Amino acid sequence: MPFHLAISTEGLFMAAVLDDFPVLTPVSDDDVALAVRAVLVHAPEQWPVGPLCRAERVPHPCRLARWGRGTLRAAGLTEARVDELVAAGDPDAWPWA
Repeated sequence: MPFHLAISTEGLFMAAVLDDFPVLTPVSDDDVALAVRAVLVHAPEQWPVGPLCRAERVPHPCRLARWGRGTLRAAGLTEARVDELVAAGDPDAWPWA
């Protein structure tokens, strides 16, 4: 008796959608500039339900905030320096200035 195997790709698609964005190395200057903007735009805001992404209103850190921080860490910045950039709030700031 033949056996029919049904394979759903829906789960694979959802996993790909929910995965983090890749942090590419070496990190280019353009990547650094985009990462600085990402951590600023996707900074946390306090809500009654907890911290949410300022831009997406999803639990913080969202995918772009994680990508931005990961990219800046790959470029050699410390978490403390990334936090300083977020506190300064300047999307055009150069991290090594």
